[in-house]
Amino acid sequence: MEIKCNFCNSKCIKNGFQNNGKQRYKCCICQKRQQSCYGYNAYKSDLNQNIIQLTKEGLGIRSTARVLKISTTTLLKRINCQENSTAHYQ
Repeated sequence: MEIKCNFCNSKCIKNGFQNNGKQRYKCCICQKRQQSCYGYNAYKSDLNQNIIQLTKEGLGIRSTARVLKISTTTLLKRINCQENSTAHYQ
């Protein structure tokens, strides 16, 4: 099983273990480290789309965080990042 880097999409090699016992990988090009699968919901790739969808449907901050099973702090940081990135396009 070959692991691809989440940042530059190149090949990764094994690089020890995390504190939770999961295998850690290191990118051969950008030298960043990652896991093959994350247990925390904030690392899911479709999280930002879910945040946008739930916000459009009128859910509050705490409700959205509870539904997505992430902390309110993480949710607010993601919302602020999305807001700052879309401000450049307007």
